[in-house]
Amino acid sequence: MKKYRLTFENSKGIQRKDINTSDISKEELPSNIISIKEIKNLDFQNLFDNKKQIKDKHLINVFYELNLMLSSNMTLLDSLNILIKNRKDKTILSFLNTLKTSLTSNSKISKELEIYKINYLVGSFFDISQDNGNINENIKALYELLKESNEIKKNFIKAITYPIILLISFFFSLISIFYFVIPKFKLIFEQSTTELPLATKVLLQVQYLFENYIVLILSIFPLAYFICYLFYKKDERFKYFIHKLLVKKIFLVKDIYLNMQLYKFFLLLDIMLKSKYEFHKSFISSKVLIKNKYLLDKMSLIDNLLQNGKGISHSFKKADIFNDIALNLINTGELSNSLDITVAEIKKIYKNRFNEKINLLTSIIEPFFLLGIMSLILWIVLAVFVPIWDMGNMIKG
Repeated sequence: MKKYRLTFENSKGIQRKDINTSDISKEELPSNIISIKEIKNLDFQNLFDNKKQIKDKHLINVFYELNLMLSSNMTLLDSLNILIKNRKDKTILSFLNTLKTSLTSNSKISKELEIYKINYLVGSFFDISQDNGNINENIKALYELLKESNEIKKNFIKAITYPIILLISFFFSLISIFYFVIPKFKLIFEQSTTELPLATKVLLQVQYLFENYIVLILSIFPLAYFICYLFYKKDERFKYFIHKLLVKKIFLVKDIYLNMQLYKFFLLLDIMLKSKYEFHKSFISSKVLIKNKYLLDKMSLIDNLLQNGKGISHSFKKADIFNDIALNLINTGELSNSLDITVAEIKKIYKNRFNEKINLLTSIIEPFFLLGIMSLILWIVLAVFVPIWDMGNMIKG
């Protein structure tokens, strides 16, 4: 449910009216409307919704079976009926029935699927199918894309699992040391008559912060995340800023993120071209994968240039987000009328670069954390034992 503010003119002058609706196009609106503006309030009920979640692995299984049946020349409705009969999971059954009802009623499928927490690709692909009528090819493309996206996610999680374990271990080691080790030496240090080393003074100050402000320290990060999440959900300018940051500013992360997004984009573009779609139409359909506002602006720029009769390679170059190899291949494909071949190669390039950057991130993070843990141990050893050695020397003297 969304809230809109209508500005319109009648015999009383310019009036304003707020309405709540899920689809404003179905509402009876006043005449002489000047503007319609969506009002985005902080709605905690929508922020923490209770939508039925369908995991990608279940979707992959559903569309794998659906694709097999459609490849056997079965109709879509017959295939859905078979799936409904053979499914026991209530959420999947509800999803399939919603899909079937939407198809028979010709209503916009992405709207009907909003009651589920589901991969956005599903609704987008079925909307494309309703527009061009080639639903069998789109379901095949959807299945392949869901499978590839799931593989990317698995590889990414696999790559960052070890660094995350190192980070958690480092954090718990830090807490254990400051809570259980340092307090045992604190009384000895306080009774010392000699000047404590700088490392020991810093250690005692840090231990004091941990002992008295640990709750505040631990609550800062979740609170900051929650505030950022609220702004991200409700403020379009802040969302655009974060999306641009991911693409342009953060070292190494920007390369991983951009390569992943462009790989998925060219993957779908490759599937559409192999299904004999015209390039511009394939490009427009492939834009459904782009949720990053900054990248979507760049794709819209390409779309506008293509609509104005500019060349494909010229339009892609103006976007300033593609590497030189991709641009050269697009130019070659355009000149030789072999874009279906060159797009497939570009897809492989971005996939390989994504894997290379993930491996680079892992190779950088692991020694970084190991060095951090070693530095922490060295600091604590010096901070604890140097004063003890000094006191021992004084007793001997």
